Amino acid sequence: MSPLLSLTLGISGFLMSKPIDYSKFDNIDSGDESDHAADLSPAPATAAAATVSQVARGTTKKHPTIPDRYIFSHNNQPIYEWEQSLEEVTIYITAPPLPSQSPASYIIINIDANHLQVGLKGHDRFFIDETTFDKVKTKESSWYLDDGIITIILAKAFRGQTWEGVLNGANAKANNNESNTVIQESVDPFVKQEMQRTMMLERFQEENPGFDFRDATFNGEVPNPRTFMGGVGYNH
Repeated sequence: MSPLLSLTLGISGFLMSKPIDYSKFDNIDSGDESDHAADLSPAPATAAAATVSQVARGTTKKHPTIPDRYIFSHNNQPIYEWEQSLEEVTIYITAPPLPSQSPASYIIINIDANHLQVGLKGHDRFFIDETTFDKVKTKESSWYLDDGIITIILAKAFRGQTWEGVLNGANAKANNNESNTVIQESVDPFVKQEMQRTMMLERFQEENPGFDFRDATFNGEVPNPRTFMGGVGYNH
């Protein structure tokens, strides 16, 4: 295991692994090492979307120590960690070095119904500028910075829907010429089944609070937690 992945810190009652120091926070796929996230200015300008010639295809794998947490990596480098519940998807990003005074004010995060942008003021591109895996309820979504970790909470528009990743990639289905940078996540069938299992057990626990489903198993393929047996309830 990478030493970077072995680092953990306490934040808001849970463990957060610290995957990488983003010296190039605003450009995950550029080979130009001259971009420095610490070179910040409090300019009010909004970061613009990147236009480069690579497709950032990554993989999603289970976290080695935190249950039901996943790590999205690109070129074998962890980019962010994430987890989900019936209600929401939570993303954890290690922030670059920021000024000690009002550090959150230097961060730009835009959450739309089908799109997520993460960047820094004064920079000309976003670190993340992609479509989300599924639709988001923007008014119920939020983000905060705590102890060097950017936490983004995306409220699911469809309660109980299993997200196989956080991002689809803005042009993932548009064409094959790879003229724009997109972030595309992929999971193997086993990981997808693990995600479905976690969601189903959360639903069972919610609907049957007197039982303990932590060690429950499924015979065969795990059913869809949103549609199984009449569908998940929306009155919670």
